[in-house]
Amino acid sequence: MQENKTTKINVAQILSKTISSRDVLVVLIKKISSAKEKIVELDFSEVDFISRSAAHELLKIREDFDRKKIFKKNVMFVNQNKDVSQMLRLVAANFASPQQPKPKLKTKIVDIHSFM
Repeated sequence: MQENKTTKINVAQILSKTISSRDVLVVLIKKISSAKEKIVELDFSEVDFISRSAAHELLKIREDFDRKKIFKKNVMFVNQNKDVSQMLRLVAANFASPQQPKPKLKTKIVDIHSFM
C-alpha cells in the first residue's frame, strides 16, 4: 500500500503573520497548484490573525481544489491558533447556514389627504 505524501506550506512565510485581505491569497493558490502531492497542509502556526474575508476566500479555495476533477487536492488547515481557528469556524458555519436576506419593503408615497 502506497502512502499518501503531503506538502506542507507555511502560510506566514508565504504571506504574512497577519492576513487581512483576500487578494493576497492568489500567491497561496499558485503554491497549492504547483504542489506535486495530492494532500496539501496549510500550516498556520505562525499566523496571528486572519480577517473574515480572507477566511472566506481560504474556505472557497479549499472547496475549489476539492471539486476539481484534474489536479484535485485535499487542502487541510493545520496548527491554527485560537483566533484563526475561531474565524475559520465562524465563516465555515456561515457557509453551511447562510443568513437569509432581509425582505425588501415596497414603500409608496401617499398623499395624506387621500385618507380623509
